[in-house]
Amino acid sequence: MVEVKDKRKYSSAVRDEQAARTRTRILEAASELFLERGYARTTIKDIAVRADVARDTVHAIFGNKARVLTALIDLRLVPDDAVANVTQRQDAQAIRNEMDQRKQIELFAKFIAGISTELRPVFEILRTASAVEPEMANVFEEMNRFRLDNMQTYAKWIAARGPLRVTTRRAGEIIWALASLDVARMLCDEIGWTQSQHARWLTDTLIRTLLPDA
Repeated sequence: MVEVKDKRKYSSAVRDEQAARTRTRILEAASELFLERGYARTTIKDIAVRADVARDTVHAIFGNKARVLTALIDLRLVPDDAVANVTQRQDAQAIRNEMDQRKQIELFAKFIAGISTELRPVFEILRTASAVEPEMANVFEEMNRFRLDNMQTYAKWIAARGPLRVTTRRAGEIIWALASLDVARMLCDEIGWTQSQHARWLTDTLIRTLLPDA
């Protein structure tokens, strides 16, 4: 009986690993095609052909093209399946646990600059998709609300370590604006700032804006 159970566990683990590889292959194919052709011109069939899987497989795993795109966004925000929210990531929790406000803001800026670099290409796909597909327009709005909620969380962490120039709520709104992907796109993609330059600017700006004079 023990051997049968072990074989079943082994078979289940193999199937899970194969399914994970298939899902990753589909997401990689979709990312390439969305960037090459745009969201509107990419079909589920195109994704299936690029990933070398059946079209029904893509439908079975994701349901539709919109969910493929949201899965790409989730993968860049929270690559660890054991983490439900980006604020629970280990590098985000380091911000929460830091006792010094200035150091908190520095850690936050580096964290956000890194996420921005990963997320901006997919975010632009989402932006264009929201203009042609109502479901994606809803996802776009939901993502902005989600970001605001998270920035309020970071503001509370910083406020817990000392006084701010503004209310905690207003601090979250300021962080939401300054740490936005739109600002990062203008600075990095249009002007040519590096990720580290972006992080240093965000650190300095948030410290000057949020913290009282030393």
